[in-house]
Amino acid sequence: MPPLQLHDLAPEPHTPTPQELEAQKEARARAQLVKVASAQARWGPPDSATGMSLELKETGRRKTAAGTEISYEITGKGFTPDMQLTLLHWPLNEPVEQSLSGIVMDAQGIAVCGIAAPGPAAPTDSAAAKNSVTAPSCAKTMKPGTPITITTTAAKGEAVRVALVAADHKHGAAVSYVPFPLEGSDRGCTLKAILGMKDAQFVLLEGEGFKKDATYTLGLESSGQKYPLHAVISPQGSFITVLTPWAPKHTVGDTVVYYQSSTCSPTVVIHWGKDTYKPE
Repeated sequence: MPPLQLHDLAPEPHTPTPQELEAQKEARARAQLVKVASAQARWGPPDSATGMSLELKETGRRKTAAGTEISYEITGKGFTPDMQLTLLHWPLNEPVEQSLSGIVMDAQGIAVCGIAAPGPAAPTDSAAAKNSVTAPSCAKTMKPGTPITITTTAAKGEAVRVALVAADHKHGAAVSYVPFPLEGSDRGCTLKAILGMKDAQFVLLEGEGFKKDATYTLGLESSGQKYPLHAVISPQGSFITVLTPWAPKHTVGDTVVYYQSSTCSPTVVIHWGKDTYKPE
């Protein structure tokens, strides 16, 4: 064997520079953000089994030091009386959690506590229900037939996200409802900003009622700077996209999202920054 020459040696592995490491870190953070935003956008009809749906019916609200407490009953369609259901809840900045099991739908389509059944209910395979922790049974503290009530607070633009899923991994439905909408409308067009994280670290931007118009401009303005936004408007005139409204070198501020065309020009203002999250 001839002796190895320099050109026979494998190249020395490249050591990333601090700038490259920071860029890789930011790329991973963006990928995680997009993953969470996509799951939030699907939470509702897209993430529900065919023929099944949920609604939140407000039953009361009261002012407290922590904000306005709102109570809801859960109603649903497409559920059968024999389904043992588990209640899931997805708070901001937290993973999906299983809150309560042993739930059934009564003849009026209201979620109520059922008779204790053997074995825990399990989540479905949907993106809205991936959580393996067993929830406590409602039968331990509630009488059979008692409606399941959710009591929560919410900030402006914050969605209440809950789901009911069956133990067979095939049936379930999710619902997302914003008690205090953060939106702007003009001539039938509406822009809605939905918090993806507290302090508006990112938001989902939803548009409804937009007619086909090749001359429209969609963008945002923050700290005196304007930036374009890109969204695919469906034939039905709707779109959904994700944005991070925070401005560089600022810790608190307001970002104006605008749509301008000959048919409508709605705007919505997003207040963001450190410690700006506050329930209404």
